[in-house]
Amino acid sequence: MRVRLRDLAEGLGLSVMAVSKALRDAPDIGVATKARVLAEAAKRGYWPNEAARSLRVKQSGLVGLLLPDLASEEGAMVSGSLAEAAQEAGIALLVGVARSGKEEAEQVRAMMGRGAEAIFFLPRISTEHRSAVLEVVGRAGLPLIFFKRYPADVDGGKGKVSWVVRDMGGAANLVLDHLHDLGHRKVAYLGGHPAARSSAEHLRGMEEGVAARGMVMLGGVQMVGLEAEGGEAEMKKMLGKKERPTAVVCVNDAIAAGASRALLAAGVSVGGEVSVTGVGDGALACYGPVPMTTVCFPSLGRVGFSLWRKVREGKEEMKPEIVKGELVVRESTGKA
Repeated sequence: MRVRLRDLAEGLGLSVMAVSKALRDAPDIGVATKARVLAEAAKRGYWPNEAARSLRVKQSGLVGLLLPDLASEEGAMVSGSLAEAAQEAGIALLVGVARSGKEEAEQVRAMMGRGAEAIFFLPRISTEHRSAVLEVVGRAGLPLIFFKRYPADVDGGKGKVSWVVRDMGGAANLVLDHLHDLGHRKVAYLGGHPAARSSAEHLRGMEEGVAARGMVMLGGVQMVGLEAEGGEAEMKKMLGKKERPTAVVCVNDAIAAGASRALLAAGVSVGGEVSVTGVGDGALACYGPVPMTTVCFPSLGRVGFSLWRKVREGKEEMKPEIVKGELVVRESTGKA
């Protein structure tokens, strides 16, 4: 049987209020009394009834996170950082995985049914133009924060909906500045998913940045997806062409790793003969065969959680967050 606050109070000969204050470390309860209460609580296996507390303060201490999968690097990075931030704040995190609009709506309804105060959402690329989650959460009036991408018709900062995204155009310019300083003028570009907003912003930054610096994008734009296999396959095609780039700019670290693999297999020195850059600064960039020059961003999970918490505490209004990146130079880039 669960031990109640009243049971502790009766066993210690104290009032329920005194025991409650002792457990909350209230300043008007003596040190000795607090020690007695804590010892008794530990001995009898007492823990607070958060459900009852949530009814009193109208805050459940629960938030939900919905992902398209847990196996991808982007899913793991968002969920890991959000979980750490929530744990540090004493907030419990409900995690759901959904691969279709129907599953998204079902998962969110389940989270709301358990009292989630807010929903954090890393959407599938195919949901950028319409989101079942936006419809369900919007009707309930809960805060909803998108990570990395968001529906085209959502109005960030309106009501309780916002997003946290990376400045991908800025990332392209950071890399181009670096390569230009190293003397590179002929670069190749391996982009991401053609339907992804972040890929489109990175491509726009590349096209404008290359033109502004008097550089040339050899072979035009190659949108190869999001995985290493796409980068490797496209790099093999480039190696078969008469004119080769001196540098390859990739939209993420996975594609950069794939391109590097193809270069190394062909006996081409990465960072020596051909420079390669990525975006993300994940494990592939840090621990691949050739440490990768890339663009590192602050944790989106932490940024999003901090935004929601300030809104929850009334310190800030809901607003979009565009996170700036920082160039990390490693061995995959060198002079042209």
